[in-house]
Amino acid sequence: MLLTANYVYIPVFVYNILVGPLVSTTTHHIRIRKCERCNKYKRVLFVVNDQNICEDCLRGLAFYETFKEGFKDLSLRGDVIEVGIDIGNITWLNPFAQCWYYPLLYWMFTKDTGIKCYYEDLKRLWKYKTPLDKVLKIYEDERIFKIINEDNKRVIVEGDALDDMYKKYGDRQDAYDIICAWVSGLIISRLHEEAEAPDFRAVNGIIKALAEKTVDAEGNIKVKPYAKTVSYRCRLCGARYSTADEVKRHCMSHHLIPSDEVMAYVEGESTIVGYLLELEYLFDVLEKEGVSPERFNDRMMKFGILVHRDPEVPWKIHQECKWYLIVSPAWIRVIARTKTRERELIRSYERVR
Repeated sequence: MLLTANYVYIPVFVYNILVGPLVSTTTHHIRIRKCERCNKYKRVLFVVNDQNICEDCLRGLAFYETFKEGFKDLSLRGDVIEVGIDIGNITWLNPFAQCWYYPLLYWMFTKDTGIKCYYEDLKRLWKYKTPLDKVLKIYEDERIFKIINEDNKRVIVEGDALDDMYKKYGDRQDAYDIICAWVSGLIISRLHEEAEAPDFRAVNGIIKALAEKTVDAEGNIKVKPYAKTVSYRCRLCGARYSTADEVKRHCMSHHLIPSDEVMAYVEGESTIVGYLLELEYLFDVLEKEGVSPERFNDRMMKFGILVHRDPEVPWKIHQECKWYLIVSPAWIRVIARTKTRERELIRSYERVR
């Protein structure tokens, strides 16, 4: 294998079905290039903002755009917040993530105590290697914060996006939880645009596993749903009951249906709790990203990361000799929108030849 600064040339070995593999190589080579975002060698790269980036990183950009725009979409806003909560729980103890969360935590502290959030005070408390100004620039770019001058001092106040968020959820007891989840997801997903930003491998692994296994290129869900029966309905008059026995008694008493025929007139109504993802496949993808499956499983069990929110349904089930995770529909819908956006980006950006 011949290695240069930006390319790897891989010799192609010829395999002869009669005598087996030959030691010599052909005269042509397969050239793969280094992605300037993740520094991994890939066969296909795209030119994005004067950078050559791979399809995995392009998916990260699509995820960021989906997350950002999803808050404006009423049909996706709740999903975005739920996914943001999971992202926060995944990355909260990551030392590389702490500096990106600290300005938000400090702002929440000043909000609770009724004091002003002075830039100088925050800078005095700053103990991270990443410069404060670099972190705050992301907050300002995303309109989470803005810095104003007041009495010759710089004050950090709510930006338009955070102000809008506060107006929508400020009257709730869990307002800060929702706001923190939204900011966490937005900031971590935004870092896909920053070439020198840390790589949050667990988040990337989840996105990759769901994108490849649960949704097709058109954004259609291709995995099995897991449904739960929530009520029962009489097929004759439409009356609804919480149990099948109640509907059976209704059919026999009101419609005089014989007991041996009554089940033909009982219809169960169900709702989708989640979608099935093979647990071993998820762990394999995470391990390839450098994430310990055991540690991720512990975090998942503790915080309910990635799974549905129904307390009556287990998080994983055993089918056909395999364990499946019942993934939250919120994640699947966000990834479906991400795949659609990814396809649009692939068509719009120039492919490196």
